Amino acid sequence: MTKAPTRDAAAHGGGGDGARAVEGKEATTDEGAAAAATKGTTRGARADTVEEEEDAGRRDAGAQESDDATAFARQEGADDDVGEGDRSAKRARVDEGDSGEETLAKRATGGAQGLQVAATRVEDAAGTNPGAGAAADKADKAPRAEIDAKSIKNVPSTLLDEAERKLRRPRVNATEVYRLLEAHYDLGTIDKDSMKELPSYDDKNWFFRASRLDASGKKVFHEYIVKVHNGTDSTGVNRGVLAAQERVMAHLMAHGVECPRVVKSKLTMYTTPGPNGTVKLVPEGTEGAKREFCTRVTFLSRAQIAHTLRVLTYVPGKTLAEVPMPHSMEFVRKSGLFVGEACHVLTKWPTPKELEIHRKLEDRDPTSLAFVEQHAMCWKVLASRARLWDLRHFMDVQHFMTDLVMRGLFKDDVRRRMCNTVFNAYKHLVLPVEDKLRVGIIHGDMNEQNMLAHKSGADPTVHPNGVKFAVIDFGDVVVSWRVNEVAIALAYCALDKDDPLHDMSVMLAGIQSVFPLTPLEMRILPCLIAARLVTSLIMGMYSYHMQIVGDSVEVPEAEGENARANKKPAQGNEYVLTTQKSAWSALKSILTIGAEVIFKRFVVCAYSET
Repeated sequence: MTKAPTRDAAAHGGGGDGARAVEGKEATTDEGAAAAATKGTTRGARADTVEEEEDAGRRDAGAQESDDATAFARQEGADDDVGEGDRSAKRARVDEGDSGEETLAKRATGGAQGLQVAATRVEDAAGTNPGAGAAADKADKAPRAEIDAKSIKNVPSTLLDEAERKLRRPRVNATEVYRLLEAHYDLGTIDKDSMKELPSYDDKNWFFRASRLDASGKKVFHEYIVKVHNGTDSTGVNRGVLAAQERVMAHLMAHGVECPRVVKSKLTMYTTPGPNGTVKLVPEGTEGAKREFCTRVTFLSRAQIAHTLRVLTYVPGKTLAEVPMPHSMEFVRKSGLFVGEACHVLTKWPTPKELEIHRKLEDRDPTSLAFVEQHAMCWKVLASRARLWDLRHFMDVQHFMTDLVMRGLFKDDVRRRMCNTVFNAYKHLVLPVEDKLRVGIIHGDMNEQNMLAHKSGADPTVHPNGVKFAVIDFGDVVVSWRVNEVAIALAYCALDKDDPLHDMSVMLAGIQSVFPLTPLEMRILPCLIAARLVTSLIMGMYSYHMQIVGDSVEVPEAEGENARANKKPAQGNEYVLTTQKSAWSALKSILTIGAEVIFKRFVVCAYSET
């Protein structure tokens, strides 16, 4: 699904007859899931080298302390649950950043420039940058960028994943997608004129309508979303992630949480049960084989990059960002209640430990064993993801900020110091206690664009008590700290609010009534909220500029020499900058108030009966 169903985005890439379906077809339970579980993506290093260089930079710059940094990072009277790491954080002074870009450039040599060269080589491998190899060699020889094999090896996998996603973003148009829908889906008569491209970070989405005749001969229209996934998620072990996302959607729907449904294609396959919850593809007629309709279609684009397409039902309603401000407190509390319900439902997902217990039961039901095995497999697949937007990898975002500074794209010293404040608070408050936090499957992106006031409910501006909510966009589903789900929802709740602390406290009260946080989770919650805002701000800037470099719009009918003549200037994806202004304001408010004040306010609101 898309993150903002009613906002337009510029279409990138040309048309033609280049898209063609690949014979290898996929089903809901993918063999890629098994490969992902066994191979997995190892979690990237947290750039200890960069941290050591930051310490040296602080000594050179005098380690000056800003007022907002002191207010946010000094934790007085912390709970014993936080342990020695938090007590150390109370004594720690938070880095305000260096005084100039020259010092930043020196200490970023092994980090951001390593990212640039690695991203260039990924682009070269993808065949989208013919001169990439020479550029990488030139960068290797540059005196200022002495990149050796060790520095490349130390680049976190989250950075490589994010860079690859930008390079392998789909470059298809509505005509190509329409032909694929006509060929591989039985949706009735598709209204091509209704196809409307929707904004997205790394994928491409279109809204469209299709009609069928009912028993009386009357046209009945249905609304859908077609999603074309980027090349990273469409190949290799990542195909198992798409299958896991579909199971998460089905799990939420089965427990009363409204979300999109996956529409099956006309393509069929035959499978038999495999080990550990997997399935095997077998020829038609194989004894015991089960016939399944595929939920995804993989095709090759004109750039010879494989992309996966799937169709989802459209969920009607207004995103929280589209509900007129100011939001009533009852509406905010109800939205928090919905987030808490989703968190609670996901705690019912069978874990690998439950599978071990189930296997030891002597009177176990074979059907229930298969169910638990399949869900445990999805758990392992999602646990193998190394996503930069996962707050467990927040320190990796620092590489992208440094890269933006070195490119001259992030020149505001005050805002840079604000980000450094949060990086250091996270390092001293969250990392020492990460092993004590609850872990589970989370949606990973409960923001104001992905939560809907469902059309079937009451008007949120008139009758907030009768509002029904839904959630869309499952592209960031991952196994992570459960508290991250709450932190993400609260971070976006703070946007465009006169008193963000009050709104966050009211939403948290709704969440807490269904999904109670532990004292330790409550203690680090303010830091995680700030971390999400910084991630959104830095990665929004990075994604915008990367797409300016990598994307250009071509007229679909243009061919040969005419294609170059009709090539339009490169355009950035404005959608990725949606939260910039309001998020900077919210981050400033949080840093000014301070973590201790926010924590106490959260405790009062979360545990009060009113």
